[in-house]
Amino acid sequence: MQLDFVFVVPVGKSHYVVPPVGLGYLATALRRDGFKRVAILDSIKEKLDDSKFIDRIKALGPKVIGFQVFSSDFPAVKRLSRTVKDVLPDSLVVVGGPHVSARGGESLVDFPDADYAFEGEAEIGFPLFARRVIKSENIPLENIPGLIYRNGAEIKASGRVFVEDLDKLGFPAWDLMAPNSYPDAPQGAFYKKFPIAPIATSRGCSYTCAFCGSPVNMGNRLRLRSLQSVIAEMEFLYDHYEVREFHFIDDMFNASKKRVIEFARMLADKNWDISYTFPNGLRLNTLDEESLAWMKKTGAYGFTVGIESGSQRILDKMNKKLTIEMIREKVNLIARAGIEPSGFFLLGFPGETKEDMERTLQFAKSLPLKRAHFSNFLPLPGTLATKRLLDSGELDSLNWEELAYSNTPYSPQGITKDELKAFQRRAFLEFYLRPVTLFKMVREIKSWFHLKSIILRAKDYLVSH
Repeated sequence: MQLDFVFVVPVGKSHYVVPPVGLGYLATALRRDGFKRVAILDSIKEKLDDSKFIDRIKALGPKVIGFQVFSSDFPAVKRLSRTVKDVLPDSLVVVGGPHVSARGGESLVDFPDADYAFEGEAEIGFPLFARRVIKSENIPLENIPGLIYRNGAEIKASGRVFVEDLDKLGFPAWDLMAPNSYPDAPQGAFYKKFPIAPIATSRGCSYTCAFCGSPVNMGNRLRLRSLQSVIAEMEFLYDHYEVREFHFIDDMFNASKKRVIEFARMLADKNWDISYTFPNGLRLNTLDEESLAWMKKTGAYGFTVGIESGSQRILDKMNKKLTIEMIREKVNLIARAGIEPSGFFLLGFPGETKEDMERTLQFAKSLPLKRAHFSNFLPLPGTLATKRLLDSGELDSLNWEELAYSNTPYSPQGITKDELKAFQRRAFLEFYLRPVTLFKMVREIKSWFHLKSIILRAKDYLVSH
């Protein structure tokens, strides 16, 4: 049976392998509109190289192939979309995801073999698109929200929309990406229980950190699911897929103390034997003793917070709305609550000096952190920091292939890329080779596969790219 749609996680290098929740929501939107012949092909999970990917696509024979595109996926998707058009010339290629949302109409320049692109949240527009291309309904392209299309030599965009009532989306199509079929290689590297499922309880972020691509993709306005919907999805995953750990992938889960406590109370009533964490991090400034106590009581065992820098000057440039004193106070508060804090740190931000980076490393080592993630600054498309670099002429172009946090696509003036990579390597080694830190990390390794995944991630810090 020929499929109508196959949504693709492209061939690529990723050390975490998790269900693609965004594609799951798209599949649900199509099914609700009567399109049942839908599949998700996760090339990373299935370890597909280009040849095996093409074999799978030919066997599935979809009418529409939708690629999920992060900027680092650019070379793979450009290559594969060309090959797909060669082997399935009658199929339509559609690209979407963070890269497309940031690039807008330029996406069809980036991917000349793509027939269409979708920017932003596509759950509203994609079913309309499906009616047009599968059922031949007379729906004008300009009336399909989020669609980017060609009109002769001109590229047009119908305009983005945001889903206001997230509950109406339903649950992602978990049967197409069963969490208990995924390996123990979660986003945050470590975990407590297994199987694991990622869940989104909100979209958008009201903060304006200069380096962050989230507002470009999801907007600056926070939209929330009802907690009843969240708990119902957790119950479904607990019962049907035996999920025992949940990873909340929101950008602003703890925007409201009241909501955090209400969620924990509802969770406590279920009396499940679960654990949970927040691989995308939590905002430090909104954490307090009461909300931390409730999270600890209901299964939160540790989480990462966005610290980014040990230099107040750089924090201000980043628009983090945090002070060094507040960071220290809140990290200590997390530790006292019996939850193990980890920290995100960003090296090589525009305007940063070697002295600023040294302050960051020493600050990280002075805090009671279980782990520290030292990432190099990436000039992600659409972010405030990238716009400043392009406007000033410090950057004249972007190499999408380099946009992975272990790479050094950019270094600030006065620091070479080799020096930045060397500092990232030094920061990693100085932080983790302390006996207590190393012992705690080794103690958490769950399997040989898990160990291999951790070694591969560590290699990215230690090997130049």
